[in-house]
Amino acid sequence: MVAAFPAGDNIIRRHFVKIRRIGRLSTVVLLIGGLLAGGHLAATLAFTGPQTALKQSLQPALSKYFLGPLDQGWSLFAPGPYSQDENFLMRGCLSSAEVCAKGASAGAEFSEWQNITADELASAKFNIFSNRESKQSRAIHGRFWSAADKLSDSQTKLAQGNHIDGEAVFGVDLNSPEATKKFNPSQLNTLKSYQRLEDVAVGFASLKAVELWGGKASLVEVRMRRDPVTPFEHRDNEGGKKNSNFMNIGWRDVMTFDEDTTAAWK
Repeated sequence: MVAAFPAGDNIIRRHFVKIRRIGRLSTVVLLIGGLLAGGHLAATLAFTGPQTALKQSLQPALSKYFLGPLDQGWSLFAPGPYSQDENFLMRGCLSSAEVCAKGASAGAEFSEWQNITADELASAKFNIFSNRESKQSRAIHGRFWSAADKLSDSQTKLAQGNHIDGEAVFGVDLNSPEATKKFNPSQLNTLKSYQRLEDVAVGFASLKAVELWGGKASLVEVRMRRDPVTPFEHRDNEGGKKNSNFMNIGWRDVMTFDEDTTAAWK
């Protein structure tokens, strides 16, 4: 009986050593978890906070973290789930601007309409880790549609017209003193918001034109299309299908970008 105590002591000692090791491991895990949670909270505050010099310097890393491949479109959920397919379409004129302005009768070469959204989504099919670049056209589509929807009928007609060689869409430079005389503050704000989003859409189409046709395109035309989703109960009923809706941007000059921007795009 006396000889058994040392062996029992060793068992108890090993047991407490094991407990201490588990305790240290738990402490390390909790410490790492706390650091990760604290870092996430700090990044969230920086990402959603006001624009500062520090935020600007961190923006590339913050965007990569929050707008990465697992970015979620919250419109999938109530109260406003998606009810239409959104597509960004574009085509280019592959002749010189002078020839393009005179039309096909003068020998201008026009491309077919390209569905950029369909091309992007094809790369994301069955891939939950697809890059955010597969969502660019839809993001532009949604923001542009909201801005264009606020235009009056006459303004929409101007926006859908062709404006090349630097011609102002609304007849005047919106940042000039003349614009403040021509439009009241509310109208000017609406037009500036639209113009900013049109420039984004045309710039995106210009980069796509370089990607698709090299430097051949001189003009681009953009069309935003929304295809209403047919309700399930009418899926086999031809009469239940709704027509597509469009918002158009007429012909515009292809935008040029510096080497760094072009390299980043590629």
